[in-house]
Amino acid sequence: MNMNNQKVEKNLGELSLAVGDFIRYWGFRRIHGQIWTQIYLSKKPLSGSELTKKLQVSKALVSPALSELESHDLIQQKGGDAKTKRYTANPDVYGVIRKVLETREKVFIQKAMDAFEKLDKSSLKGKESPLDSERVAKLGMMIQSAQSALDLVVQLGHEDQVEKWRELL
Repeated sequence: MNMNNQKVEKNLGELSLAVGDFIRYWGFRRIHGQIWTQIYLSKKPLSGSELTKKLQVSKALVSPALSELESHDLIQQKGGDAKTKRYTANPDVYGVIRKVLETREKVFIQKAMDAFEKLDKSSLKGKESPLDSERVAKLGMMIQSAQSALDLVVQLGHEDQVEKWRELL
Protein backbone atom coordinates (compact mmCIF):
# COMPACT_ATOMS: atom_id res chain seq x y z
CA MET A 1 0.00 0.00 0.00
CA ASN A 2 1.51 3.34 -1.01
CA MET A 3 1.79 6.34 1.34
CA ASN A 4 -1.27 8.11 -0.09
CA ASN A 5 -3.47 5.02 0.36
CA GLN A 6 -2.20 4.62 3.93
CA LYS A 7 -3.12 8.22 4.67
CA VAL A 8 -6.57 7.74 3.12
CA GLU A 9 -7.12 4.58 5.21
CA LYS A 10 -6.01 6.40 8.38
CA ASN A 11 -8.32 9.35 7.66
CA LEU A 12 -11.17 6.98 6.79
CA GLY A 13 -10.65 5.22 10.11
CA GLU A 14 -10.88 8.54 11.96
CA LEU A 15 -14.01 9.49 10.03
CA SER A 16 -15.56 6.09 10.81
CA LEU A 17 -14.97 6.67 14.52
CA ALA A 18 -16.47 10.17 14.34
CA VAL A 19 -19.57 8.91 12.50
CA GLY A 20 -19.75 6.08 15.02
CA ASP A 21 -19.82 8.60 17.86
CA PHE A 22 -22.45 10.66 16.05
CA ILE A 23 -24.71 7.72 15.23
CA ARG A 24 -24.84 6.77 18.93
CA TYR A 25 -27.09 9.81 19.29
CA TRP A 26 -29.66 7.97 17.16
CA GLY A 27 -29.62 4.95 19.44
CA PHE A 28 -27.15 2.85 17.49
CA ARG A 29 -23.77 1.68 18.71
CA ARG A 30 -20.47 3.16 17.61
CA ILE A 31 -19.65 0.05 15.58
CA HIS A 32 -22.77 0.60 13.47
CA GLY A 33 -21.50 4.01 12.40
CA GLN A 34 -18.02 2.72 11.76
CA ILE A 35 -19.27 -0.12 9.57
CA TRP A 36 -21.79 2.02 7.73
CA THR A 37 -19.15 4.67 6.94
CA GLN A 38 -16.73 2.09 5.56
CA ILE A 39 -19.42 0.47 3.41
CA TYR A 40 -20.97 3.76 2.26
CA LEU A 41 -17.68 5.23 1.06
CA SER A 42 -16.28 2.07 -0.50
CA LYS A 43 -16.23 1.74 -4.30
CA LYS A 44 -16.89 -1.99 -3.98
CA PRO A 45 -19.08 -4.14 -1.73
CA LEU A 46 -17.33 -5.16 1.48
CA SER A 47 -17.43 -8.43 3.41
CA GLY A 48 -17.53 -8.88 7.15
CA SER A 49 -13.94 -10.11 7.20
CA GLU A 50 -12.76 -7.06 5.25
CA LEU A 51 -14.54 -4.85 7.77
CA THR A 52 -12.95 -6.60 10.73
CA LYS A 53 -9.52 -5.96 9.21
CA LYS A 54 -10.24 -2.33 8.31
CA LEU A 55 -11.74 -1.53 11.70
CA GLN A 56 -9.42 -3.81 13.69
CA VAL A 57 -12.32 -5.31 15.62
CA SER A 58 -13.57 -8.86 16.17
CA LYS A 59 -15.91 -10.79 13.91
CA ALA A 60 -18.17 -11.22 16.96
CA LEU A 61 -18.66 -7.44 17.01
CA VAL A 62 -19.10 -7.01 13.25
CA SER A 63 -21.51 -9.87 12.45
CA PRO A 64 -24.46 -8.80 14.64
CA ALA A 65 -23.91 -5.15 13.69
CA LEU A 66 -24.17 -6.07 10.00
CA SER A 67 -27.46 -7.87 10.69
CA GLU A 68 -28.83 -4.88 12.58
CA LEU A 69 -27.77 -2.41 9.87
CA GLU A 70 -29.38 -4.66 7.29
CA SER A 71 -32.61 -4.86 9.31
CA HIS A 72 -32.81 -1.05 9.30
CA ASP A 73 -32.14 -1.05 5.54
CA LEU A 74 -28.94 0.97 6.02
CA ILE A 75 -26.97 -1.67 4.13
CA GLN A 76 -27.89 -4.35 1.61
CA GLN A 77 -26.31 -7.61 0.52
CA LYS A 78 -24.71 -7.30 -2.86
CA GLY A 79 -22.82 -10.17 -4.39
CA GLY A 80 -20.70 -12.70 -2.65
CA ASP A 81 -21.75 -16.26 -1.94
CA ALA A 82 -23.48 -18.10 0.90
CA LYS A 83 -20.26 -18.16 2.92
CA THR A 84 -19.01 -14.64 2.22
CA LYS A 85 -21.73 -12.01 2.09
CA ARG A 86 -20.81 -8.62 0.67
CA TYR A 87 -22.54 -5.38 1.53
CA THR A 88 -23.25 -2.00 -0.01
CA ALA A 89 -24.91 0.98 1.62
CA ASN A 90 -28.43 1.96 0.76
CA PRO A 91 -27.88 5.01 -1.47
CA ASP A 92 -31.10 6.68 -0.23
CA VAL A 93 -29.60 8.10 2.97
CA TYR A 94 -32.51 10.46 3.57
CA GLY A 95 -35.01 7.66 3.08
CA VAL A 96 -33.16 5.58 5.67
CA ILE A 97 -33.13 8.48 8.13
CA ARG A 98 -36.86 8.98 7.59
CA LYS A 99 -37.48 5.27 8.21
CA VAL A 100 -35.46 5.32 11.45
CA LEU A 101 -37.28 8.44 12.62
CA GLU A 102 -40.66 6.89 11.82
CA THR A 103 -39.97 3.49 13.34
CA ARG A 104 -37.97 4.50 16.42
CA GLU A 105 -38.12 8.16 17.41
CA LYS A 106 -41.84 8.53 16.73
CA VAL A 107 -42.43 5.51 18.96
CA PHE A 108 -40.42 7.10 21.79
CA ILE A 109 -42.30 10.37 21.52
CA GLN A 110 -45.65 8.56 21.38
CA LYS A 111 -44.76 6.64 24.55
CA ALA A 112 -43.91 9.94 26.25
CA MET A 113 -47.20 11.44 25.04
CA ASP A 114 -49.20 8.44 26.28
CA ALA A 115 -47.50 8.58 29.69
CA PHE A 116 -48.02 12.33 29.87
CA GLU A 117 -51.73 12.06 29.08
CA LYS A 118 -52.11 9.39 31.75
CA LEU A 119 -50.32 11.58 34.31
CA ASP A 120 -52.14 14.71 33.20
CA LYS A 121 -55.56 13.12 33.73
CA SER A 122 -54.65 11.83 37.19
CA SER A 123 -52.63 14.83 38.39
CA LEU A 124 -55.22 17.50 37.83
CA LYS A 125 -57.94 15.79 39.86
CA GLY A 126 -58.58 17.81 42.98
CA LYS A 127 -56.86 20.82 44.39
CA GLU A 128 -54.51 18.70 46.46
CA SER A 129 -52.39 17.54 43.54
CA PRO A 130 -48.66 17.49 44.39
CA LEU A 131 -47.83 18.67 40.86
CA ASP A 132 -47.50 22.18 39.50
CA SER A 133 -50.34 22.33 36.94
CA GLU A 134 -48.63 25.09 34.95
CA ARG A 135 -45.48 23.00 34.57
CA VAL A 136 -47.52 19.94 33.69
CA ALA A 137 -49.09 21.94 30.85
CA LYS A 138 -45.68 23.19 29.69
CA LEU A 139 -44.31 19.67 29.65
CA GLY A 140 -47.27 18.59 27.51
CA MET A 141 -46.58 21.43 25.09
CA MET A 142 -42.91 20.41 24.92
CA ILE A 143 -43.80 16.82 24.04
CA GLN A 144 -46.34 18.00 21.45
CA SER A 145 -43.73 20.35 19.95
CA ALA A 146 -41.23 17.50 19.70
CA GLN A 147 -43.86 15.37 18.00
CA SER A 148 -44.72 18.17 15.54
CA ALA A 149 -41.05 18.85 14.77
CA LEU A 150 -40.41 15.18 14.13
CA ASP A 151 -43.48 14.95 11.89
CA LEU A 152 -42.20 17.96 9.92
CA VAL A 153 -38.72 16.47 9.52
CA VAL A 154 -40.19 13.17 8.34
CA GLN A 155 -42.49 14.90 5.85
CA LEU A 156 -39.79 17.19 4.51
CA GLY A 157 -36.98 14.63 4.71
CA HIS A 158 -36.96 13.88 1.00
CA GLU A 159 -33.61 14.54 -0.65
CA ASP A 160 -34.93 17.38 -2.81
CA GLN A 161 -36.42 19.06 0.26
CA VAL A 162 -33.12 18.78 2.14
CA GLU A 163 -31.40 20.64 -0.69
CA LYS A 164 -34.00 23.41 -0.40
CA TRP A 165 -33.30 23.61 3.35
CA ARG A 166 -29.58 23.98 2.68
CA GLU A 167 -30.24 26.81 0.26
CA LEU A 168 -32.40 28.58 2.83
CA LEU A 169 -29.74 28.27 5.51
